[in-house]
Amino acid sequence: MLLIGAVLKWNNMEAKISLEEYANKINISIADLKGESRKKKFSLPRQVYWYYLLKNGVPLGIISKQFNRKHSTILYGIKNIKGFIEVGDKTINQYLEIFSH
Repeated sequence: MLLIGAVLKWNNMEAKISLEEYANKINISIADLKGESRKKKFSLPRQVYWYYLLKNGVPLGIISKQFNRKHSTILYGIKNIKGFIEVGDKTINQYLEIFSH
């Protein structure tokens, strides 16, 4: 597992959209995405990226190490995003659309 630039690589798998690209597309700094702020404007995009990484095969332990969080925090964030997806939250869907292009 390596963090090269802002691209997460693990066992020859690479996130299709790096944290840097994601941060640029949503106009939030990498520091804020990796930071500890609980403000929604930072926490929701952060949790969406965790969800994206997990869906693309990056193990929970790797995500938690890269973001310096406990695995339970990552699981909570992913569960939170799944709940928003289930109810069709427009804001979350806008963040997720970034990964489909």
